Amino acid sequence: MIQIISLIVSVFFLSLSPWKSIHWQRIYSVSGVAAFKDGFLVVHDNKKKNQPRVSFIDKKYQITPLVWPDPELPYDLESAYQFPNIENRYIFMESTGKCYEASVDPKDYRIDILHTYTLPKLKPTMNLEGIAIFPSGQGLVIIYGDRGSDSRKSTLFTAFFNPKSKSFKEVKTLTFDLPQPKKDKRNIADLALKTDGSLWCSATSDPGDDGPFSTFIYELGQFSHAGVFSPTHPDLLKAIMVFEGQKVEAMIFQKDKLVLMTDNENYGSTMNTIGY
Repeated sequence: MIQIISLIVSVFFLSLSPWKSIHWQRIYSVSGVAAFKDGFLVVHDNKKKNQPRVSFIDKKYQITPLVWPDPELPYDLESAYQFPNIENRYIFMESTGKCYEASVDPKDYRIDILHTYTLPKLKPTMNLEGIAIFPSGQGLVIIYGDRGSDSRKSTLFTAFFNPKSKSFKEVKTLTFDLPQPKKDKRNIADLALKTDGSLWCSATSDPGDDGPFSTFIYELGQFSHAGVFSPTHPDLLKAIMVFEGQKVEAMIFQKDKLVLMTDNENYGSTMNTIGY
């Protein structure tokens, strides 16, 4: 109860402070984030040539696009995640479920694509928005989610992932719908893992390029040391935080803070940090 009160107080004071602007141009809207050096790697859901796919945001919130190493560019990158216990190794995921496993050089920011693979058990109607990796005692568990809509519930996937063979096993699914938002909903706009194994998501209302947007933050469940996921009971799925006017599509836990970044479409991108 004390933790919940503390979190509510943090959100209250956050509402008194403006969100920091990352960039005003739509092509720099953020759809996924991962820690890198003293800042962040972010991905953009761009689809055309000569538009950035991956950028670096430094500690002064300055954004710099990185060069994609291949002529064929990713299409609609929606999430980024750092491999546990491997420095400078990342997964960048398209909405289709295609993943680019890459290393990023901390000195010259060069991206090297090491492997590509597609996540299993997807349907053509799905649109993935979040990915995470949990280092369980039984191996890596990869988590990914279809965003859902007003008419389609979301599906959360968990699977054990072999990083050497790039294979998946014991794929499990959880279909769910969140109570908020009520309209123009995406149950999963991004996923984030705390070090204790709890899985969080941002759910957004996205009525179009000009909004109005809103975001609801939920705790979806908990991973055990063995990699077993226990979902939050549907009756207990209540939004922990609510942000009006912001479409949070990227979130990451760092020490005692939750970092949030947005894809506000025609209004560009913003970020904020919440202590908990």
